[in-house]
Amino acid sequence: MKRFEFSLDRLLRVKQQLERLAELEQRRALEAAEQARATLQGLRDQLGRISDQFAAAVGRAMAPQQWASASDMTERLGNSIHRSEREVALAEEKALAAAQERAQLATEVEAISTLRRQQWDLWRQEAQKADQNQIDEVGLRLWQSARDEFEANRSGRTAPDVEAVA
Repeated sequence: MKRFEFSLDRLLRVKQQLERLAELEQRRALEAAEQARATLQGLRDQLGRISDQFAAAVGRAMAPQQWASASDMTERLGNSIHRSEREVALAEEKALAAAQERAQLATEVEAISTLRRQQWDLWRQEAQKADQNQIDEVGLRLWQSARDEFEANRSGRTAPDVEAVA
């Protein structure tokens, strides 16, 4: 019996490698999304601190330059927050796409692996059947040989007995 060969082994190995790469890409995308969220939170915290400073300054006189400076700062901070929110959304989309890609590859790997297992089981059953046929053939030959020997011995003993009687 020839050895087991699965015609899709190379494809399976390639898909498994692609799955590992997709897993790494998913991790990177999740880390990038987490980093973007942390950056956004830092900007929001900074805006909160500035807001607290303004709230504490309410009722006190402030120079026009201070108001202009504070206004410019909050505007820049607001723009940074909007940009950071877009970056978070984009990073989360990339993480979702990476997760979907990995899931697709995992499904393909599982399908090919299942097909390989099924073909292996079929090959093993055929090999066992071939082995059993050989065992049966050897057993039949031994039985026929023993039967022929028995018949020859029986015929050989019967003939002298027949002559002795006659």
